[in-house]
Amino acid sequence: MAEFEERADQLSLETIDASLADGQMFKKARQKLLAPGAKLLVGPRGTGKTHVMRYTYLHALNTSTAPLALYANFSRYLNLEPLLKKSPDALQRFHSWVIAKLILSTFELLRDVNADAAFLTRHNPLYDENRLRELVSLLERGSGTEQYQEFGQNLTVDHVLEVVRLLSKRFSRKRTVLLLDDAALSLADQYLVAFFEIFRLLKTEDIAPKAAVYPGSTQYGPTFHASHEVEEVPLWLSVEDAEYPQIMGEIANRRLTPEEVQTINPDILELLKYAAFGIPRAYLRLLREYLDSHAGSSQQRTNKIIERQTELIGAEYDSLGMKLKQFSSLVSVGRKLFDKAVNDIASVQANEPRTRNIILGVRQDSDRTPLADRMLRFLVEVGLLYPLQAVSHGTNRRYDRFIPHLAFLYQQGVFRDGKSSWAKGLSLYMQRPASKHPVRRDLSTLLTPDELASLKLDLPPCQHCGTARINDSQRFCHNCGAELVASSLFEECMKLPLENIPGVSEALVARIHSDTKIRTVGHVYASQNASGDLQQATYVGPVRAGGIINKVALTVNEFLS
Repeated sequence: MAEFEERADQLSLETIDASLADGQMFKKARQKLLAPGAKLLVGPRGTGKTHVMRYTYLHALNTSTAPLALYANFSRYLNLEPLLKKSPDALQRFHSWVIAKLILSTFELLRDVNADAAFLTRHNPLYDENRLRELVSLLERGSGTEQYQEFGQNLTVDHVLEVVRLLSKRFSRKRTVLLLDDAALSLADQYLVAFFEIFRLLKTEDIAPKAAVYPGSTQYGPTFHASHEVEEVPLWLSVEDAEYPQIMGEIANRRLTPEEVQTINPDILELLKYAAFGIPRAYLRLLREYLDSHAGSSQQRTNKIIERQTELIGAEYDSLGMKLKQFSSLVSVGRKLFDKAVNDIASVQANEPRTRNIILGVRQDSDRTPLADRMLRFLVEVGLLYPLQAVSHGTNRRYDRFIPHLAFLYQQGVFRDGKSSWAKGLSLYMQRPASKHPVRRDLSTLLTPDELASLKLDLPPCQHCGTARINDSQRFCHNCGAELVASSLFEECMKLPLENIPGVSEALVARIHSDTKIRTVGHVYASQNASGDLQQATYVGPVRAGGIINKVALTVNEFLS
């Protein structure tokens, strides 16, 4: 069996240092992580966000001219999710958990440089590593009430700022960057909003927070204005990048032994590079499965591995509908759109044997509501669609462009070429000149009228205890017995036009209608960054956008109470 770890959070710093495959995209990301100002490192799972963050942390540690870098990982946030159902102070406990994790990151740095941490505890008894670790551990196990009340509830953002500046002064660094990994707390949206409130408060003249997030499900809340407060740094290698074969090849060479690499036919290595679709973790998994498989011919083994890859990605995408109940209809319709897009590209490519035509253009027409945009972002989130820069082909003909996952196109036979071997087909295809006319579609040509009509937000969980519903006809919560909002009532609420929101003037609504696609309460709820979307309207800044969002939330609460 091939022995190597796929996940960067399980690797030692020494392995992180030795195994990073470099390239312009990764270099730019590292520069952004060390630069002043808040940043969001955006990419699907497995694109290298953790690897880049930990590599940046290590090299900043060893470079006296670099800013001080601290690293904290928040992947265990779901361990605190049950508190939302049983503890009235769940958000306060979550706040203490985040603060404790941030302060503990300073102890991790001191340990990595073999420095004594006693000076921190002498400065403030709250900076006690053992008590902080105990608090984090107990909160993650759903307990720790006594420790929280005696110790944890006293922790604030100001303590983080203070301890960071103590460390910065000790190491003679002018600035500090906080590398906040796995910050896309998308399966507990209340925690996610609270996290980015802390993120906003951490941003100061000499301290710059950087968070790793996902493209689709990260919800920033009304007080965090992502479009104005932070810069997004994409981290996902495009299959059309000139460095793509070299970077993916370097990943294999750095993580596999020379003997393992030599056992794989070079043409199959190239095929698996593209089947991974720019996701290093996926490429390592494909290589592991190929090295561990022995039954059948090379072609049979490879086809089975790629088929398994599409099943895994499909299952991950479908799971979004189970994890994010309110978006389950969007996820379901999105899968139908993706399948239609793959079929359309395969049909078009069959008539263009000399060019490369894997780009899908989706027109920004009247069907592109915030609900439709959120649907597309979910497809990007799991790596089914790679987003390219939008282009314009004339008046009212602006297209968002995407590349569908190559493994799915491979299964549709897009890369078969009778003149070359099966293993060389995909890599030779990628060397063809790009078509002058990509596949262009409207939503109405990718989805049926019924499918378009089913783009809606789904019923929320119980408003009292947060328990998910068993079915749409359920009238009372099976956990706490509270009466649930009826389906028709919820849908009626989501359809409320902005004109019906008290406190939002007719003139303001007119500007929102003119400059954005937000029309209803449901559109505000569906928007990933409602504040940023509202600020596209003339004379709507962060404060006014936050006010609108709060008024919408108040209206929903009153409507459904």
